[in-house]
Amino acid sequence: MSESVYAPLIKLQKQYFQSGMTKPYSFRMDQLKKLKDLLQTYESKFNDALYSDLRKHPQEVYTTEIGAVYEEINTAMRNLGTWMKPVRTGAPFFLFPSHGTIYPEPLGNVLIISPWNYPVLLSFRAVVAAIAAGNTIVLKPSELAPATSKVMADMINDHFDLGYLHVLEGDGATVVGELLDQFRFDHVFYTGSTAVGKIIMEKAAKHLSGVTLELGGKSPCIVSKDANLTVAAKRIVWGKLLNAGQSCVAPDYLLVHASIKQTFIDLLIKEIEAAYGTNPLQNGFGKIISAKRWKQLTSYLNQGSVLYGGQTDEQSLYVGPTIMEAVPMEAPLMKEEIFGPILPVFTYEKEEDVLKIIEQNPYPLALYVFTSSSKTSRFFMDNVRFGGGAINETVLHLGNGELPFGGVGSSGMGRYHGKFGFDTFSHQKGVLKRATWFEPAFRHPPYSEGKTKLWRWLLK
Repeated sequence: MSESVYAPLIKLQKQYFQSGMTKPYSFRMDQLKKLKDLLQTYESKFNDALYSDLRKHPQEVYTTEIGAVYEEINTAMRNLGTWMKPVRTGAPFFLFPSHGTIYPEPLGNVLIISPWNYPVLLSFRAVVAAIAAGNTIVLKPSELAPATSKVMADMINDHFDLGYLHVLEGDGATVVGELLDQFRFDHVFYTGSTAVGKIIMEKAAKHLSGVTLELGGKSPCIVSKDANLTVAAKRIVWGKLLNAGQSCVAPDYLLVHASIKQTFIDLLIKEIEAAYGTNPLQNGFGKIISAKRWKQLTSYLNQGSVLYGGQTDEQSLYVGPTIMEAVPMEAPLMKEEIFGPILPVFTYEKEEDVLKIIEQNPYPLALYVFTSSSKTSRFFMDNVRFGGGAINETVLHLGNGELPFGGVGSSGMGRYHGKFGFDTFSHQKGVLKRATWFEPAFRHPPYSEGKTKLWRWLLK
């Protein structure tokens, strides 16, 4: 096999890490500050690029992309000294006199593969964690958001050392395939579809590379009859239609108590029109990322009854906000992650009925429950396996850096955000230190019944 075109880059990154340059606190802080300064310089270019790729409004860009990255950087800079400190632990009595210490150390050379739907946020949140933890980084953004990928490459590759942090563009299957086939990374961080996540994991396993997979799934949103329906409608419409529904944690389908169905649907329609008018295409509503995805979404419109919306325009890759009902559970709309502005609505009478529906698509990435009853919210928290979620809110659990973000089962593995991201890109090295002034004879051969009894007593 001929040498890969990426071999010089990987060699440089390994050398850079082995030099020890990435480990000092001062270096990590300098790189975090540099990244923040560059993001501020390139803000307008990212605004233009994200409008080109996804028709995102500048406010949406700031609140869900760049501003959220600033918050991640600020959190890392504020806490890095504490995160890096060795943590002293105790030790069991049979090891007296001793104590333990946990040393967080960088993993080494990491590969971050980011998606197209929030390309700035989901690239740089992981990059910030990897920088804070002291690694070298290869970043592969999605080619499906080409304008944003180009700005990222220009910003990073023009200002960071090739051996430390570098962006690779190009077809994901080709670039990532070659990287994972020919090189061992100390960690691979992937955000995207479950199908591709399986391929990433299989390839990484050949090199025994650690893997974090941030995937997706069918994220249910439950509306109880005792919920604040006006607030619920506002927050669900916002969370569902953000980025034209192309969010991995968007409410995928609604489970509404039967007694409030029509009232709540009317409120949803009212909120949609308050936000986007009766013609969302003329009011800055986002576009679907590609013609392929547009065709997939429009095919869903025939899989049930459209209660509201359903407008489409192929030329502008537009699918309007849509509410549907009477969707068969076996329909593709209910078996695949929608990733668009289509919201199927189902009703329930008993909470146990909700569980039966959710369990047809296990391990959602997110779960949302709207209720004024702590008993109701606790029931769903205790009985549904999911990555993360919110009570009386949607999506914004991602904005809390004190909470881990990640999937479970088919929705992913691993976690990040804040300290959890630092830990993901670190190895926790455990070390025992014992004093030398005492050395118990019962530890050493020759063994005897008396020594065995003493060990049994010490180890209970």
